[in-house]
Amino acid sequence: MPTSPTALRSPDVVTISAGTLTLDVAPQVGGSIARFAGVSGGRPIDWLRPATPEALAARDPLGMASFPLIPYCNRIRDGRFTFEGREVALPANYHASRHAIHGDAWQRPWTVVEHGPAMLTLAFVHEGERSGGAWPFPYVARQIFELTPAGLTVRMAVANTGRTTMPLGLGHHPYLPRTPETTITATVDAIWATDAEVMPTTLKRTRETERMATGLRVADAEMDNNFVGWDRTAIVRWPERNAALRLSADAPLDFLVAYTPAHEDFFCLEPVGNCTDWPNLTHLGTAQVGGMVLAPGETTEVRFRLEPTCP
Repeated sequence: MPTSPTALRSPDVVTISAGTLTLDVAPQVGGSIARFAGVSGGRPIDWLRPATPEALAARDPLGMASFPLIPYCNRIRDGRFTFEGREVALPANYHASRHAIHGDAWQRPWTVVEHGPAMLTLAFVHEGERSGGAWPFPYVARQIFELTPAGLTVRMAVANTGRTTMPLGLGHHPYLPRTPETTITATVDAIWATDAEVMPTTLKRTRETERMATGLRVADAEMDNNFVGWDRTAIVRWPERNAALRLSADAPLDFLVAYTPAHEDFFCLEPVGNCTDWPNLTHLGTAQVGGMVLAPGETTEVRFRLEPTCP
């Protein structure tokens, strides 16, 4: 009988398991998933790109298997926007860009709240302006990881602990292994074309949106784009491994980001609730750019699932 893969060896990792599936989470590394692995065809398999010992030692979320996107996904141009008459200025938080990116929760330690054999709950408290000039709206976030023999469910909840309404976007940033024949299959309506700084310019249909419906080979498209009109299901197939993974999400994770850099052994497929620079594009409407507003004391929750499936 095949057994679960060996968990990562690191003091920063917390492990849960169910059936042949194992999930390693690194609370101190932005509440990130460090590894999601199982067994396929009697052999161990990494369903997400696993964190390296070096990334764990450096506590680098960009080297993890997936990290949370809270309280917004992707970039905000120059880190600036206006919300209900309030000017918001966010510092650049990634050396390769002058734009604020992915929120702040991915770069902060999380706390373990509950840990069982097949479930794990993490919490992160953000104190708003008292946090040192980052996101000015206070909130409390939770991630609940639930593992069954069939797959992984991740729930993300955010509560507005401030006295004013706050803008909010949520998502997760999975990194997946890439092989020469890897394909992505998903139903999408359109893609946001981007400029040289990966900021959205035009919403349109392209060959990528058409090929997604029947299976887009990752090697055939270099992308870092938001897709709209996603039906919240995507399937990744690795023909060489005779394996496939189903990604599904619930509303309002209505957008899909595909990042397929050339000459890398990974790609990213991200279920998100807002498109790049959404706070500056709200005039276009939520169907095109997403995002939400959370009232004082209000809590919202989103969910996505990763399930190994037949190729």
